[in-house]
Amino acid sequence: MPFPRYVRRGQCNRCGECCLNEDCEHLQFDENDKATCLIFGKPERPDRCKRHPQLPPIIIEGCGYFFYDRWEKRKVGYMEV
Repeated sequence: MPFPRYVRRGQCNRCGECCLNEDCEHLQFDENDKATCLIFGKPERPDRCKRHPQLPPIIIEGCGYFFYDRWEKRKVGYMEV
């Protein structure tokens, strides 16, 4: 099996935008406007949340994640495929 073209890199910067798009009831913001998932690391956390973002493009501007295109050897960012 060939290696995947896109590899996810980066990390969550706790902007919360991905959860706001889902209107998640487990999203909470602290006094510094950093998002926290109240069920992060718990078994009831949905798989879609654990894998987000799974494939390019990143659809949320400012997301801490990006993808690396192994074929073109370049970073793939916001709204770019």
